[in-house]
Amino acid sequence: MSWFSQFFTNNITSILSSITNTVDQFHLSKEEKHQFQLAMEKIIQDKFSETEKTIRQELSSREKILVAELNQGDTYTKRARPTVVYFGLLMIGCNYLIVPLATQLLGIQMQTITLPTEFWVAWGGVVSTWSVGRSFEKGRVSNKFSQAAAGKQ
Repeated sequence: MSWFSQFFTNNITSILSSITNTVDQFHLSKEEKHQFQLAMEKIIQDKFSETEKTIRQELSSREKILVAELNQGDTYTKRARPTVVYFGLLMIGCNYLIVPLATQLLGIQMQTITLPTEFWVAWGGVVSTWSVGRSFEKGRVSNKFSQAAAGKQ
């Protein structure tokens, strides 16, 4: 059983016990209560099953898009992530190394730019994705994750 299924199974049990406790407040026979409980369990499981199917389809389509990008003939697409990484390094280097050095050594008054949080979040996400993909690629590890991150080998 996958972690996803376990997560939903635990939630179904929790929701069902809450519903059962609510139904206990009404006067139903044991058989009616049991039938109600089974019907509710089926409805909840169907809804969770639909949700799981939708999420799996979404992940599958994202994987297909990533693999298609990596397998296409356009070599810049394969270099796009490293370009973003190097541009970020250039911005960081200029802002936190070159500008302070120029200010101290040359006496030129220059202000550093405060890089926004969005820059750090986006750049960090690209760097981590690229690093993980390259690590799997270099390590010759082949599984679904590595194929999604680095393309099929």
